Amino acid sequence: MPLNNYLEFRDFQISVRWKSSLDGGVSGGIGQQNPSLVFDYGLTDSSLISFYFSEADDDLFNLIDGKKSNYHWQNYALSFKKKLLSENKYNFGLSMVSTIEYWRQASGSENTKSIYNQQNNLFGKDKFQNIVGAFSLPLSKNLNDNFTFLIVPGYTFLPEKLGSRGVSKDAYGNNFYLGSGFILDIVDDVDLLFSYTTPFGPGNNYFDSELNYSRKSLYSLGLGWSINPKIRFESKITNSYGSSPATGLLTIPSDNKLLYSANIIYKPYEEDTYLKAFNKRDKLISHGGITVSNALIPKHGTSHINLNYDSKGNLFAFYGYSLSNIFQLELVNIGTFQDANYLVNKDRSLYSTYLSENNLSYRLGGKLLIFSPQKDDLFWMTVRTSVGRNDDTNQGYLFSELINTFRFNDKVVFNLSPKYFFSGLESFGGVGVSSYVNLLDNLQFIPELNTTFKSNSDLNYSLGLRYSYLSGKSIDLYYSNAVGIQDIGQFLEDKEYRLGFKLNFLF
Repeated sequence: MPLNNYLEFRDFQISVRWKSSLDGGVSGGIGQQNPSLVFDYGLTDSSLISFYFSEADDDLFNLIDGKKSNYHWQNYALSFKKKLLSENKYNFGLSMVSTIEYWRQASGSENTKSIYNQQNNLFGKDKFQNIVGAFSLPLSKNLNDNFTFLIVPGYTFLPEKLGSRGVSKDAYGNNFYLGSGFILDIVDDVDLLFSYTTPFGPGNNYFDSELNYSRKSLYSLGLGWSINPKIRFESKITNSYGSSPATGLLTIPSDNKLLYSANIIYKPYEEDTYLKAFNKRDKLISHGGITVSNALIPKHGTSHINLNYDSKGNLFAFYGYSLSNIFQLELVNIGTFQDANYLVNKDRSLYSTYLSENNLSYRLGGKLLIFSPQKDDLFWMTVRTSVGRNDDTNQGYLFSELINTFRFNDKVVFNLSPKYFFSGLESFGGVGVSSYVNLLDNLQFIPELNTTFKSNSDLNYSLGLRYSYLSGKSIDLYYSNAVGIQDIGQFLEDKEYRLGFKLNFLF
């Protein structure tokens, strides 16, 4: 639901939002995802303009007529919000929100039937492009300093029929709706978020595996955490699948499933968390590890680039940008695994799904600093999470790690990184252990070990040397039997060793 929140004149914020089902349904994978990007700009202190982009491209969650069905949508939205009444003056707030969107939809392929074809059994893709929109009047009341109540009446404009091959209604149509919710401040910088929305028609917001359309109420419950003035995280459970104002009323296509939502909101003009500067040796460590990460994050505004190649043909590129002193966004983590040879009795499905011959793995993620000696803690601790998929099999997984880095003295640093792999095939944990040993001021020895906690567990080793030839620039040479340096590759054991190098840049 839209809120009565505004930015100051010429300020802006960027939000990255991720919605996903808890599993992939019949299409497999970790879930049906609908990621989105939102840019908000303060036209004045009492008016806001927003741009949305979202895209969903998985197969439908359920079988249609006993078969998988391809489904895709893409939204470009432009929204204008204007404050009509101010809470400071009238004891409650009222705004007007209007949105216009370009909505592209498609279903079917060369091997599947379109859900918009109800006349015959021919395969093929149907494509549709429509101008849709939404209008709402969010009303809010601050009952006290910690509790805000909201009521949001609104209307969404969506097509009620797509194409000429439908026998009955094959689209959502227009809907009046009424939403309500609250924001409760639990402690400083942490709040509880809740909303409940009921559509009244005349259209619908849900269809099932028999392509029957109807209306379902929507709910959302979650927490928001402003970790500093620059960065805010929100995590919710909801059954709203759409990620734009006009489609936010819709459930996941072909079902009404519980979803999770994870949002990052970035305000670049706000004050950052203060940290002491790295010393010379910690700067070298902040280039990262090889197959075991460390918990250091480069300072705000720093670009972090890694380029990797090995003797088996693995090729990976990484680009991260520190949005804050305590948060690094991983914008690019892409590459391909080559010549991966699993051991006897190992789980071949992981290799065939994520390390297939023509795989191209691309991932997005983030790394959040919890503890740091730079703010007088005993050690560094960060939480890192990434999501993504293999382009060949269209299957994805989630990878998380809790990274701990301890400096024993000027020459030795130790890393301990519990890791977790979650996918539609299987899920398991593991741990990575590594060290940085300074041989010279610009030369480090890096031994690493990874193992998994599952039947037929993997165990791999890496030995590396890091040479810093210029400030912010280094090269790693390593010998390893890990399948690769990207997420799942850190876990898995190859039956042959490989030589590789990794170029590291901070600027």
